Amino acid sequence: MMNSNIGFDRRIKLDWLDATAWKAGTEGNVDEVRKYLNELLRTEYKNKEARRKTITVLTRIWVRVPDEHQVLQRRGLKILLESDPGTRLWLHWGMTLLAYPFFRDIAMIIGRLLTLQNEVSLQQISRRLSEQWGERSSVHRACQRVVRSMVDWSVLNDTSMKGVYVPAAKKKVSTEDVQLWFLEALLRSEPTPIMPLQQLLQIPSAFPFHLDISLLAIRQSKQLEIQRQGLDLDMVVIR
Repeated sequence: MMNSNIGFDRRIKLDWLDATAWKAGTEGNVDEVRKYLNELLRTEYKNKEARRKTITVLTRIWVRVPDEHQVLQRRGLKILLESDPGTRLWLHWGMTLLAYPFFRDIAMIIGRLLTLQNEVSLQQISRRLSEQWGERSSVHRACQRVVRSMVDWSVLNDTSMKGVYVPAAKKKVSTEDVQLWFLEALLRSEPTPIMPLQQLLQIPSAFPFHLDISLLAIRQSKQLEIQRQGLDLDMVVIR
């Protein structure tokens, strides 16, 4: 059965995600966050409906979060408000993977392509995406907007050829709590929240990030558990 609910169909700027998360962390009330974003986006979108659609995408990432992800969201907001700006993209990426399977599938496709080649084209991404989401013009348009968002977030760079992109340098972060939070978000975004440890650390949907957390740190985590299967297979599962 093909997926149908795209959801992420707007170009989203990193500044807007920062603003949404900051307001969600300091305000919490959905209506107040929407009012704040409506004012913020007035100069970007004169059209009220365009603003509404963009706000819907933003609030689903950081505000209108399903019950099963609210503890992770609250921890993410706490990290975001207390940490340096370099950690924000890790948090935005994790929450976006959870909110939008469409975004996750695109990230997974790009990550897989980049293990085989040095650049990716919109045509390659769109073709593979249509196998999962169907041959629809809405899928192609939304794919373009997600990829342009990734360029705005500085995880992909334009090249001299239109529609062809190269990866930016992988993002690094020194704090274990950010990487542990991110691993949990990655695992929760998967259809089955259990995975071999090495597979999780190299998961294609996290292609913009450099994960170098120690096995000991994961073992000591309150949210993640490592289960040994067989002689040498460590599986990660959410506690």
